[in-house]
Amino acid sequence: MNQQKQINLFVCLSILVNFLLAAGKISFGLSGHSFALIADGLESLADIGSSLLVWFGIKISQIPPDPDHPFGHGKADPIAAFTVSILLLLCTLFVAIEAIKNLWVSTPLPSLYTLPAIGMIVIIKEIFYRIFKKLGENTGSLVLCADSWHHRSDAFSSLAAFLGIFIAVTTGLKQADSIAAILSAIIIFWNSIHLIRPSFLEMMDTAPSKNIEQKIRNIAEEVPGVIKIEKCRIRKSGQGLLMDIHVMVSGSLTVREGHIIGHKVKDKLCASPMNITDVVVHIEPVE
Repeated sequence: MNQQKQINLFVCLSILVNFLLAAGKISFGLSGHSFALIADGLESLADIGSSLLVWFGIKISQIPPDPDHPFGHGKADPIAAFTVSILLLLCTLFVAIEAIKNLWVSTPLPSLYTLPAIGMIVIIKEIFYRIFKKLGENTGSLVLCADSWHHRSDAFSSLAAFLGIFIAVTTGLKQADSIAAILSAIIIFWNSIHLIRPSFLEMMDTAPSKNIEQKIRNIAEEVPGVIKIEKCRIRKSGQGLLMDIHVMVSGSLTVREGHIIGHKVKDKLCASPMNITDVVVHIEPVE
């Protein structure tokens, strides 16, 4: 199975799992008198929307260049990642506000039978976090990395619900359930802020790390006839890199010879494991 089919499969599976988990959490939360679990279920419903955004973002980002989008549609990936992060942030604020309100509401103690179900949810969500994180790192997709943290945040909130219910049942402290929901919201809020930054930077065409630039320079300088790389401007678009590179060659070469070297540099960079999708090569003569 190729990588794209893998991504589509896991995104569709994520939507199905989030739907089932949301239904289960809300049902158990209502019957077991746990606001933390109900809030967790509402977040899982929001996760369905985020998974759909992930799917659309990836599909759009892989559409080939056209006359209206000569550099491709790669920006759909960070835009989707940014939207997913904002959605996660809004869900977190909703959970925190409702949990704070619930601190002063008299409610029955949560039921102990909800704990095994929550434990299973934590395990499932942690597995999905690891799968999407690996896919995001392998493809360089910000939206997959953002979605992986959506699953990790769900695991955190479920774990907080588990602890809140356990403390409430064993100590009789009814507010423990709501306090757990608030602590979970704080953790998820902090992760949301960190998720927003890389997607925003990519939308602003922020250059990748110096380490990546140096690797690209080294690859280009291996081409026979290249004396030095003068400039190397790189930006990320979707899962690939776009760049302008200034290649210094001997000034005694003919235009045709310099042109051939430029093509060799482009071909070598595009064939490298750096996931480079397009290169504009500018030849500079060295006297």
